[in-house]
Amino acid sequence: MTLYHHIVCYIGSVEILCSMKTLDFDNRTRVARESIRIVCSATGVQLKDRRKSEPFILSVIAPKPNITHSGTPVLLTIDTEALSLKRLPDSQILCSHKMEGISFASAGEHETKDYIAYVAKDNTNKRACHVLSCNENQSLDVITTIGQAFELRYHEYMQAQKIDRGLSKSLEKNVDENLEDRSNQKLDDNQNRSKFSNSHTDDWRQTNSLDQVYKEPWCHGRISRDEAEILLPNSGDFLVRESVKIPGQFILSGRSKDTFKHLLLVDPQGVIRTKDSEFDSISHLIEYHKKGNIPIVSADIELLLLNAIYQK
Repeated sequence: MTLYHHIVCYIGSVEILCSMKTLDFDNRTRVARESIRIVCSATGVQLKDRRKSEPFILSVIAPKPNITHSGTPVLLTIDTEALSLKRLPDSQILCSHKMEGISFASAGEHETKDYIAYVAKDNTNKRACHVLSCNENQSLDVITTIGQAFELRYHEYMQAQKIDRGLSKSLEKNVDENLEDRSNQKLDDNQNRSKFSNSHTDDWRQTNSLDQVYKEPWCHGRISRDEAEILLPNSGDFLVRESVKIPGQFILSGRSKDTFKHLLLVDPQGVIRTKDSEFDSISHLIEYHKKGNIPIVSADIELLLLNAIYQK
């Protein structure tokens, strides 16, 4: 399914010397944005902002970029299978990267805000950051569409997994850094829209332990976000539910004062986790945070699990 295609300009690429999944989210963003600066500078683009580059970030980026095709107008196509760049006007494929080979994408900032960078492996398993120049205000839409492509691909996987539990060698995606359930909300914050992260491995972990969660009294099965919020009248109330839009995905819905939070609990590897920790099961996650009175930190709030709302 083709989600997006538009004319952009290919600027160049630079090799990335480490796996992006070994870096935290902030450092991935720094690597992408430093790559934009390196490639742009190599092509003669004069950047006014001459901030000092961080030594660690420079250590994971090759010193010499590839600008062989710099300035080439290309047709960018994003679908659930791949991201491809076709040279205009002869439609020759400049590069094509399968979704499972793309690990991170980010828009630039300040004077490079109309550039995007995405990190991907090629057919020889080399990892590079590719830089594109977009029309004004176009970059955020491109990043958002890449994220949507992964959402759809992940949904396809979850549907197939229900049919065949033995499916492997598949794409995975890491929903955003805070693992929030964004399936029912629009991306209306430019800071969130400007980045997309995807981690991948050869095999999805089996999620058979998820079947046990239905035995827990605080698991309400497949209910919507709105239905969950009605059941949470007080700060500290929480429950677990199965996503309506992504079967097999479980969400922790909780209330902190007057704010509701909906956090995805299972990453695409089948790992049950919060932003900071991994757990053997959803029951383990709930017990750890509830009995230890340890808040789950998400965005700008801390969610305490004080009162489990049982299913009636």
